[in-house]
Amino acid sequence: MQNENTQNNNFEENNINLREILGKYLYHWPVFIIGLIVCLIIAFFYLRYTPLTYQVNSVLLIKDEKKGGGTGGDLLSELDIFGTTKVVDNEIEILKSKTLMRRVVSRLNLMIGYTIEGRIMESDIYASKPINIGVAELDSTWHGKTLLLTFPSNNQYLLEEPLSGKKVRGVLDTLQRTTFGVFKVQKNDNFYKWRQKYKVPIYLTLSNPQVVADQYLKNLNISLSSKQSSVLNLSIQTNVVEKGKDILNTLVQVYNEAGLADKNRTTQSTMDFIDVRSKLISGELTDVEKDVESFKSTRGITTMSNDASLFLDNVKANDNRLSEIELQLSVITDIRRYVNSNSSKEKLPSTLGVEDPILLQQITKLGELQLERDDLMARTGENNPRLEPLMNQIKTTREGILSSVDNLYESINNTKITLQGNESQIQSNIRKMPGQERQLMSIERKKATKESIYLYLLQKKEEAALSYASAVADSRIVDPAFSSGLPIKPKRQLIYLGAFFLGILIPVGYVYGKDLLNNKVDGVSDINKLTRTPVLGEILYEEGTEAIVVAANSRKAIAEQFRSIRTNMAFLHGKTKEGEGKVTLFTSSTSGEGKSFVASNIAAAMAIAGKKTVLLELDLRKPKVSKYLNLNNKIGLSNYLIGAVNINDIIQGTSISPNFFVIGSGPIPPNPSELLIQTEIDKLISYLKANYDEILIDTPPIGLVTDAQILARLADASIYLVRHGVTFKQQISNLEELFQQRKFPKLNVILNGVKLGGSYGYGYGYGYGYGYGYYSDDVKQKKKSLKNISKSFFNRF
Repeated sequence: MQNENTQNNNFEENNINLREILGKYLYHWPVFIIGLIVCLIIAFFYLRYTPLTYQVNSVLLIKDEKKGGGTGGDLLSELDIFGTTKVVDNEIEILKSKTLMRRVVSRLNLMIGYTIEGRIMESDIYASKPINIGVAELDSTWHGKTLLLTFPSNNQYLLEEPLSGKKVRGVLDTLQRTTFGVFKVQKNDNFYKWRQKYKVPIYLTLSNPQVVADQYLKNLNISLSSKQSSVLNLSIQTNVVEKGKDILNTLVQVYNEAGLADKNRTTQSTMDFIDVRSKLISGELTDVEKDVESFKSTRGITTMSNDASLFLDNVKANDNRLSEIELQLSVITDIRRYVNSNSSKEKLPSTLGVEDPILLQQITKLGELQLERDDLMARTGENNPRLEPLMNQIKTTREGILSSVDNLYESINNTKITLQGNESQIQSNIRKMPGQERQLMSIERKKATKESIYLYLLQKKEEAALSYASAVADSRIVDPAFSSGLPIKPKRQLIYLGAFFLGILIPVGYVYGKDLLNNKVDGVSDINKLTRTPVLGEILYEEGTEAIVVAANSRKAIAEQFRSIRTNMAFLHGKTKEGEGKVTLFTSSTSGEGKSFVASNIAAAMAIAGKKTVLLELDLRKPKVSKYLNLNNKIGLSNYLIGAVNINDIIQGTSISPNFFVIGSGPIPPNPSELLIQTEIDKLISYLKANYDEILIDTPPIGLVTDAQILARLADASIYLVRHGVTFKQQISNLEELFQQRKFPKLNVILNGVKLGGSYGYGYGYGYGYGYGYYSDDVKQKKKSLKNISKSFFNRF
């Protein structure tokens, strides 16, 4: 009862046995060893043939006055009359723009890849290439194609397209037009050394420049070193360190060039405006000077009177002021035209003569916003959500400029009206002068006006030129492109660590999946999980041809296990009536589970122990006991049950022990079940109980026929055979139903065919103290053949 309660508790709680789980995985140690070796080998070859990826870095300072990056009291900043401040976030976006990277690709000719063929893979020779190809024009039809470049001589090259067979011969260091485009193949300093060392062709990969630029942009990262600074950390991932350095350095270079060009847009517009006006005024001044000279020579006049000179000075001052006003009004008209235009190609207007700092700042801001809009649309299209607030900001800036321009125009126009009033008063005074002086004064007045305007324009041109020349980039390279020299990918330690864990996880998954898919009994734990039926004992698996393994002097482990089961059966039966034999029934789920073998050996163990034992071969359909014991089975139970013979005629002795008797099945009858329900079987069992100590009944499998259930009424105890690796778990569930319904008296289970170590690790270090090598008979079998070792090894898979 205590044993049954223990089994019940195990069945109900279904506790996790960590030792069993660990043993299950340890049993498959070859799978883990092979898994680790394979994964580490794969990791080795992956690291061996995967191109190394390096990270190249550069540090750039953006001079943002808001974050302390300005030039302070720098003399050049004072001369930069058209300068503006930078917004760092905008500069990051500019550095990431496709336009700048496209310029970098074109300047470095990165649309052409240089590789040579190695033993396993191709190698990029960007850093050691013997030639540079300067592309002036590349035929887009060759994008994505690979060309072979060889050098027939030190001054010639040969380009070949393998697929089409097209070939182009050319002269080194000479610009040529070919079917591939217009380019020049130029020798580097290492050309001759490289040509002597390598005898293989160079593979040239021609790519779309924009596609190449997009690829490099994906690997480019730009970030602020801190929120309080305007220092940018630029980094790019590349397989060639030198290429990464060239890309970052060139990117900063074209960024500064673009910044200076943008910065000098207003200055250049002013200089262009001055040049146009200067040429016009210069021609008019020359004509007026000729008129003055001609007038004086024809009239014989050398000087004017004091009154005329005084009037002339007043006229010059008024006219100079009017000229400046007219010039300012012309500039304002250009500004209004620029603001009202929506064209992205509209040239930035001149701000010559405009003294309003707010207006100047607004015009510069509008230019920056429009550039940002054009760049954003070029990179992301018109559906970018950032465009809407940017367009609103442009609209607001335009409205502010127009408002300022209108106010300025009104103020300047009022000044113009005042000056024109002064002009009328001066003209009335001049009319009172003599005719020749008045004519000379008129000519001198035109000359003075043109001279003042011309000098004013020359002064402003010098100021603009000085500002243009003194303009510097609003950034400074803190650290040029550099690399630590150590690859960032693939990470060797991480790859090997991942391979190690993968080499463990894959075998774990394999064992778990195999266990999950396994539907057969592999140990006592499986039985305890599926049924409350007590386990009476276990029998090891042993290869051999002997049917009876229990002998008087046998010291094998399997023989000791049968003796242990014999002892357990005594406790199973308990106390019985004196002089009355105990009847034990043996059955199983299906054929092949060792029912007849176990029953025969238990009978032998009981007989050797001095018990008068008889074994009934009541598996009338497929008898095996008689074959195991080499007995005559011509007359047996089938003859007795039909009344053809007496009881004493069917009982046979055996050579195993004088106490071991067997009643064979006899000829196989057509109706075994009908024979077993007759009274003759009851009489037979009664007779045997009166004359024998132990009566063992070998019955057919219960899963196939009902014979065992018919005979269960005659038994005192029942033994259900379960075989390791043969019996299905579903059949154990059926056994639980039999146990619950009590269709068999004192039902117990014997687990047969348990392999040491078990197919899933079961039995490793397990048992009642019996194991191979403990007994002397097992020591003789300790040495295994190579075949057995191999079989044991592969069974662990």
